[in-house]
Order: sequence, then C-alpha cells, then structure tokens
Amino acid sequence: MQLKTFLDQYGPQISGIIEKSLTPIYNPLSPEGIEEYEEKIPSLIRKPFPVQGEVIKGISKAMYKDEIERIFLCGEMGSGKTMVSLSVIAMSPEPLRTLVVCPTHLVEKWIRETKQTVPDVHIVDLSVRGVISILDALRGATRPETHEVYIISKERAKLSYGWRPAAIKKMNSRFPHCPDCGLVVMENDKYVTWESLGRKKRFCDKCRAALWQADRKLKRYAPAEYIKKYLKGFFDFVILDEIQDYKAGSTLQGLAMGSLLSVAPKCLCLTGTLNSGYADDLFYLLFRMDPALLKADGFNYGSSARWLETYGTLEFVVKLDEEDHYYGRGKRKKETLRKKPGVSPLVVGKYVLDKACFIRLADVIDGLPPYEENVVTIKMDTLSGQSESYRSLEGKLKDAVRMYHGKALSSMLQALLSYPDSCSLFPEHIEIEDKKTGELLAVIEAPLIELEEGTLLPKEKELVKLVRNETRQGRKVLCYLTFTNTRDIRPRLKKILEDANFRVGVLDASVAPKKREAWIEKHAKNIDVLLVNAELVKTGLDLYDFPTVVFYQIGYNIFTLRQAARRSWRIGQHQPVRVFFFCYEGTMQEIALSLIAKKLEVALIVEGDLPEGLAEYVSTGESIVEEMAKALVEGGSYGGAEKAWANFRKKEIEIQLGISGKESIFSEASQSTLRKSDVKAKTTIDKNVVVRVSIVEGKKKKQ
Repeated sequence: MQLKTFLDQYGPQISGIIEKSLTPIYNPLSPEGIEEYEEKIPSLIRKPFPVQGEVIKGISKAMYKDEIERIFLCGEMGSGKTMVSLSVIAMSPEPLRTLVVCPTHLVEKWIRETKQTVPDVHIVDLSVRGVISILDALRGATRPETHEVYIISKERAKLSYGWRPAAIKKMNSRFPHCPDCGLVVMENDKYVTWESLGRKKRFCDKCRAALWQADRKLKRYAPAEYIKKYLKGFFDFVILDEIQDYKAGSTLQGLAMGSLLSVAPKCLCLTGTLNSGYADDLFYLLFRMDPALLKADGFNYGSSARWLETYGTLEFVVKLDEEDHYYGRGKRKKETLRKKPGVSPLVVGKYVLDKACFIRLADVIDGLPPYEENVVTIKMDTLSGQSESYRSLEGKLKDAVRMYHGKALSSMLQALLSYPDSCSLFPEHIEIEDKKTGELLAVIEAPLIELEEGTLLPKEKELVKLVRNETRQGRKVLCYLTFTNTRDIRPRLKKILEDANFRVGVLDASVAPKKREAWIEKHAKNIDVLLVNAELVKTGLDLYDFPTVVFYQIGYNIFTLRQAARRSWRIGQHQPVRVFFFCYEGTMQEIALSLIAKKLEVALIVEGDLPEGLAEYVSTGESIVEEMAKALVEGGSYGGAEKAWANFRKKEIEIQLGISGKESIFSEASQSTLRKSDVKAKTTIDKNVVVRVSIVEGKKKKQ
C-alpha cells in the first residue's frame, strides 16, 4: 500500500490515538497556568503577533513551570525567533542574566532588538577586544536587580590559543616521530608529513598522544572556556542563535557550544534549518542538549557512525573490476561506504519532539505583505559564441566525468554554473589530478569570449530591463551573486548598471561582519541596486529596503538560497516582495534550479507538511552535486526550472492555506449552511479565492 493511501485510510484513527497519548505542556484551547504570562505580554515594548504570543507562553510555561531546561526553537526565516526568545526572558518571574551567542554580523541586531523588546534591560556587548578582562570583572557580582543581556559572537566565543606541531625530528628520517612512543607518525598506514601535521591537530595512531601543543606566540583564552571555568552559575539563561552551525563534533564552535550549555540551567537554541537532510547533523546537537538520554540508549560522544547506521541512510557500494595477472585473470574488489540524505522519523518522536517548538511563516502570515517567486529562463547568445563555447565545455566535462568519475567534480560543476556569466571576463582552466600521486590527469579549458564595446550578454540585458521596471515603481533591487572569488563579475555588472544611470552599491567580504547591517543601513538610501554574495547576508539580517530580490547566479546550496530569498520578506516589511531566479535555458544553471526546487519540495516533509512526499524522499536521496553530475553525464528530463519551481511553490502555498489538490475553490459560506460547531468557531469566508498555478511552455499553457 502506498504511504499516502495508508494515511488517507487510517489517518483519522492514528491522529486520534496520538491526541490521547500526547500530553501537551501548553494547549491554547485550554490555557491553564499561563495567566501571569498573559499579563506580562502587554508590558513588552514591542507587541508580538497572536501566534508569536502563544509560542512565548508555551515556552515560558515549559521553562519556568515544567522545568524543561533546554529547548529548540525552530522557526522559518522571518518568523520572529529573536523577538520570541527575548520575550521569553521578559516572562521570567525574577530578573535573569542571559548570555546570547550569535553570528558576528548579527551582534548589532541583537543589541537593537533587545532594547526594542525587553523593558528596563541592561545590555553588555562582549564581542570586543579584551573580553576576558570584562568577564574577569564580573566574577563575584551580586544578583541582578533588572534583566541583564550579554551578547557575544560565536566567532569571538570560540577563539582559543594558537597551536603548533609537537613531534620529534630525527637525523636519519625526514618524517615526524611521536614525542611519547618515538615511532614514526602514521595515518591509515601512510606516513604523515611535517606539512600535513601543521594543518590539522592529530594524535599518534599507536599511543594516542597529542601531536600538537600551545604556541606562545599567540596568547589568547577562549571566552567560552573562561566562562565555563570561572563563571559557572553566573548566567541563568543561554540563547544560542543559528544552532545548525554547531552540528559538528570536534570543531571549535561545537566544543564552545558544549562549554556554554554547562554554565547555565536554561538554554534556548534558535534555528531556521534544524536539519539539512543527514541524520548525523542532529547527533552532536542532541548529545550536547540531552546527553543522559542518548547515553541511556547506548550512544556515547564518539558514536556518530552508529547513530548514522541506526537512524540515517548509508550506501554500501562494492565494485568488482577484472584485471590481468601474469598467471591469469583475477577480480579486484573496491568497497565504498558513504552517508546519504535521510532521517528516521523515530529521531523526531524520540529525541526532538519533547524539546522543540516549531513556528512557520504561515502562522504569522497576516503580518506579512504578498510574496512571489519567478524563474526567468534566458536563451544564450549564439552570435558572440557564448552558446557554442558553453556546449563545447559541457561536452569535455561530460567525457571527463565518465573517465575520472568524482575527481575535480566540484570544480567542473562550478565552471558550468559560472561560465555563461563570466565567459567575457575569465577563461576556464580545470586541472584534474590524482590526489594520491599528484599526477596531472587532464586539463580542460574554455576560451575567453571577446565582446564588442557596449555589447551585453542576454542575462545582463534582462537584469537592466528588470531594474528599470522596478526603479520606476520606486523599488530597490537586491542582486545576489555566488562566484565572487576567482570569477568575480561584480565590477562588470556595476559598470553596466551605472552606464544605464542606476546607483549601484557593492557589499564586499572586506566589510567586517559586525558592521554589515550598519553598512547597508547607511548606503541603502543612496543606491538603486545592491550587489552582494548571498553567503554574506543569508542569516538574520533584515533587508527591508530591497523588496525586489534577483538571484543572478545560482549555486547548489539549498539553505543558502532559501534563507537569502527571505531576507526582505520579514515581519516589518510593508511592500510586496518579488524574487527572481535567473538562469540560462538548457544549462547546468537550469538543472541546478530544478533540482533545488525538488529538494525543497521534499524538505517540507521534515517539518511534517508533506507525508505524500516520503516515498520521493527515499528515491531522490542523492545530494545536489551527485544529481547534477548524473544530469551532466546521462541527461534526463527535468521538465524545466519554471515547472519544477511552480510545483514546489504550489505545494508550499497549499500548506500555508491548509489545502491540497490541483485546484481548490473557496465559496462564500452563509450562516444557514454552517454546522453548529462552525458557527461557534465563527468560521466565515469573506471572498471567493481561487488558487491556480500556470505553467507556460512555449505556446502551450497548462493550469
């Protein structure tokens, strides 16, 4: 039986059992024990939306009355996670000392929003030099008389002392030796060089002695370590923003998270993307949040591989290649084990549900303006040689993937994604080498296209046209680019737009993360178009001044694209938001956009929205890179980016409106036709609403 058929048939019985079995901490329909929070919410400087208010009450009751110490707040970009978490602090029955850990570029935003939300609050910025001296002065402080919020960037919190290799150099050997056991340093039966020893902290394979030591040249103390050692119990509450950045096991950020969770009795972890599709993304987060629960199930801190085997998806590939021997033929066996996207629903029910609160933009959609997304496919130019050169490069890379498989695959795909846009500025030069031997296997090149003075590529013409239309309506444009390092086309785009009499600003990585919000606020009034790499602004920043968003270049990072697309569509935006995805027709750009749309459609099921997509989730469990490589070599029907994106948006809109089916028509309901229960609930529909998705393919139009 299909899963969708099963749920349609038995769903009501299952949901009935679930409702009887689960005991919610807070049910808005029977609000008991939250009277004090209802009285405090009006005292907030900034008033929350109704749904936000319910979330604040629920989390406050869980933390202050039900003694749940650690909670995930999972909210879509723009749903107001910052405001909700700060409001939870204000709900406390007594003044709290709170430590907020956030990305560097969001420190100023947290300071501003704290002032705008919590009354009579004392704020301390810890993202400064000499932070250890400030922390040292806090030791022995008395209880606070009003709420105190200390804000530090996660980059500053993790910074620790420098290190250098610790190994012995012997006269008769050019390889490092362990300082404890004296043996040559090995890794997987290979000699480790001095150069590689200086790039990564290692331990001896034989005696497990550390092969690194502190470097006195860089005297520094990690604030997270200092707080753990000397300020344990000083903070009452810790808020960790963008918790998905702490998912790794042994990174400085991950270790800092473990240190900070141990210093305060309560912690709230915020994220817009709790899971990126792999089961082990959740392992270290959950282990740090609730180690006792995982240990009770037999997991320890080094059990991520067993966790992946138990709750994830692993692919075991065995390749048998025949090879000639002197005395005959034999078979060579090559085994590969790799993880694939996929998370067991048991993880949600057993480890996440009792410590997580979810909020979607659809819940607060009354406070947001209209939002639309458009895919713009553009034909490549044939006269300049753009199309011919791209097809030639595509053919060479297709043969290279067949011959060399995964070697230099990322470089190949980036070349295909960027070349149509940068072909007039940068030629392509891709070297494929054997990582083990260093042997150069092949070199693939694509020529520089020479354009006449003033000649524009098709996508550049489309951008000028769109900016002209938007600026006539008084709308500013945010233009995202992906490849801004060795294939940086921003100078050319800036000149093209300025020649068309538009004011252009470029936000570069050289602007310190902490100053990016202030930089945008300062320059937004004097520019029509802002050119920026999406990675610089993808989390947290509010870009209200730019209601039109253009993805001029497409990468293959799903979450960067989705988060960056919502920078303008946030609570506080009053203009309709329009998002445009530009891609050249029939290229890797269109394939990437199609695949991202499919992955996003499937990703909705992780949030419990699309049960009928579970079967597809299993069948399309490969990564974007793997599917792009497969599309390059095998071709295949992707139906076009416009169609794929329309299907995704259709399902997303259906979720927001609580409907399903190809087309749903809402008719006005009269009081006489409503059931009694409907009348009690005051369910009325004011207007007829038709939800329809139109897909235009050439001269044909499908609805």
